[in-house]
Parts: sequence; C-alpha cells; structure tokens
Amino acid sequence: MLAFLLFTIEIIVSYLLQNTVFAALSIANAVPDLLVIVAVAAGYQNSRLRGMAVGFFCGLILDIGSGGILGVYALFYMIIGYICGHFHNYYVQHDIFFPLMLIAFSELAVCAANYVFGFLIRGDLRLMVYVKTIFVPRILYTVIISLVYYILLDILYERILNRKAEDEAFLTPESILAEDARKESVM
Repeated sequence: MLAFLLFTIEIIVSYLLQNTVFAALSIANAVPDLLVIVAVAAGYQNSRLRGMAVGFFCGLILDIGSGGILGVYALFYMIIGYICGHFHNYYVQHDIFFPLMLIAFSELAVCAANYVFGFLIRGDLRLMVYVKTIFVPRILYTVIISLVYYILLDILYERILNRKAEDEAFLTPESILAEDARKESVM
C-alpha cells in the first residue's frame, strides 16, 4: 500500500512539474520528460511488474492531459517500464551511468514513436528536421535533468520502500524469537 501511494504521488508531482515548472524553463522548445524518468526508475529499481504499472499510469496521465487518443502513451510507457524492469537484476544503488543510458534510450523510443504516429503517418517525411529540432534537445534536456531527478528518486526509494522492508523483517516471528533468546542469554 505504501508503494502504491508513493508511486501515485510521484507520478502526479512529476506530471505537474513537467507541465508547469519545466514547461516555463523549456530550452530550445524542449521540455524534459520526467515521466520517462519515473517509469525507468520504477522498472530498473523495483521489477518488471512495477515498471509496467508505473509506466502505464505515467502514460495514462499524459494521454488524459494531452487530449489525444487514449492509451497510446500508456502503451509506450508501459513497454518502457517493462523493458527497464528486465535490468532490475543489474541494479546497483547510487549508480547513475546505466540508468542514464536507459533514460536516454527510452526517451529516444518515445520521440521515435511520436514521430511515427504524429508526423510520418500524415506524410511528413522531414525526419532530419525533426531529429535536429525535437529529438536531440529533448533527449539532452531529459538526460541532464535526470542526473538530479533520478538520484532523488533513488534516495526516495531507498528511504521509504527499503525501510518498510526492514521494518517488516524486524517484526517477523523469527526476529522476535531471536531477540528474546538474545535477552535471555544476556541475563
């Protein structure tokens, strides 16, 4: 329940930051995609299932906010969360290089999907113009912002989710019996 609440707040705050603060701080008309960072972090740090679920809701909130076809972003982000969840076995806490690569490739995939479904289907074949004006600034800005944002998410997951697991492990019957046995041996 705590993880659900944490991810819900994280998705809403990221969406609001992306569409208010970072929209005002856009560089070269590019806004960093904080929801990609959230989906990658959820999958990479937790599991495929959590990555899929968080990615789905990240995409769903984007679909609802954009007013486009409902479910397109939800599908893209769900796939991103699932694929990044495959790398959960390689998760190293406080490592930033590999997650940055995952974020960059995920943002590239989102930009490519936006191009295919937003421009190429309409017959707009100016791929290089799109790459120069949208792909590169958006990917760079997202990766630069993720240097700070991913580290904050990493600390948040460590403090809240891992602390809950430690608290639950502390309250298991085995730990209570071990604590009682230790107290008896001291007396």
